[in-house]
Amino acid sequence: MHAYMLEEMADAISQKLHMKNNDVLRILHQYWNDKIALTWHVQDMLNAALNVGKPITQADAGALLYSMFEDHDPDVGISWQTLEIELQEYHLNLERLPEDQYAEVQGVFKVWRKGDLIAHQVGLFPNCIQGNLPKAIALAKSMADEAPDVPILIGCEPHHCGTVKPWLSIMREKNPIPDEDREAICTLYKQSNMSAS
Repeated sequence: MHAYMLEEMADAISQKLHMKNNDVLRILHQYWNDKIALTWHVQDMLNAALNVGKPITQADAGALLYSMFEDHDPDVGISWQTLEIELQEYHLNLERLPEDQYAEVQGVFKVWRKGDLIAHQVGLFPNCIQGNLPKAIALAKSMADEAPDVPILIGCEPHHCGTVKPWLSIMREKNPIPDEDREAICTLYKQSNMSAS
């Protein structure tokens, strides 16, 4: 256990139990004297998601990390690689996420018209990674208004490198309904079709 973690624990315990910090810290040092522990934080899972280009909420990152802890193979352990492997199967369920929580989704997003090489970026590494999804969706809806029946794609950009894959599709259909009555159709993107998943 790292010394700074013991200090953080001592601070939390001493404040809650109204004890002297040094007494708590001494007990923790004695307890951990013949033990080691490697710790992973939710922030580590959030960072791994940024690295691989997966939009994720803090709550989902915590659930994934806890699931890895419960199910991990002690012969393999938990590493940055196993975090990224766990994220391969993860998909943010946007349909179950209330719209007022979209700002909690972490990621830097690219927005582009299907078939167009030019993409607009929403967000910036490393400091502007929160609150970008509502902006990306608003931009995509605006682009959909300009070109009805053309899918506007949204992807989450990997931090280090890699291709941005479409994750969300927004399209406004051409029809005789007046503009103010038309709704943009927002669906999760699938390579094989444009339906919700």
